[in-house]
Amino acid sequence: MRTIFLILVLLGTYCLSAQIKGKITYRLETVKDSVEQPFENPENTEAQNEVYALIHDSQPVEGYLVFNDSIAIYNVEPKVDIPGWNNGSDGLIITRSNINLSWMMAGGSSTYYNDWSRDYSITQNAIMGPTKRIIKKPKEWTITEESKVIDGYTCYLATIDKRNDKKVKAWFTPEIPVKHGPRGFNGLPGLIMEIKDVVLLWTVEKIEFDHFEADDIIEPMEGELLTQEEYIKFSGNPFGDN
Repeated sequence: MRTIFLILVLLGTYCLSAQIKGKITYRLETVKDSVEQPFENPENTEAQNEVYALIHDSQPVEGYLVFNDSIAIYNVEPKVDIPGWNNGSDGLIITRSNINLSWMMAGGSSTYYNDWSRDYSITQNAIMGPTKRIIKKPKEWTITEESKVIDGYTCYLATIDKRNDKKVKAWFTPEIPVKHGPRGFNGLPGLIMEIKDVVLLWTVEKIEFDHFEADDIIEPMEGELLTQEEYIKFSGNPFGDN
């Protein structure tokens, strides 16, 4: 861990003088090779087969992280194909859209905002009806000495333990000294360049330093502000994932 400690010391020194801002385009896709085909296992329930079908039918999407030294905001590309509700002569007509699981898991219609100068991180969404803003707890990363090069940047592996012995695996680079990443994954001493979360994979597609959008990052203010515990009670979601 001595190497990692030296990296963190150098990063802290560098951040005192460096000013950095920009826009990151991430690509999110499902890793379909690791998931069985629907109806492959005769013991699967109909619900399980539907989930497998959604995974295999999903298409890659883009998410956008706009950031400066301490503040960042993340959104996913707008979804054009949405359910339509129309009052016809025969009553209410519901036109169902195709569900792109990648779009939902990349963040969907939620907005992710964090300000490290205040140790403040929120998620804004309207998944359970009225718009809510949820205060997020810091991620508990384990940083390793394992490294690899991504797009010319030396990156280090950090992990988060999940249920059933699964791990979130993130590759971050201290060469871009900001504590940001996609979909609320943040808090590492460098930009997150890649994340593998079981069957989900985020990768950096484009880095645009000094992008004009970074000059006007506005904190989402719409919606009641809840703690994670309050949101779990409100939504009935035992996993607290939003």
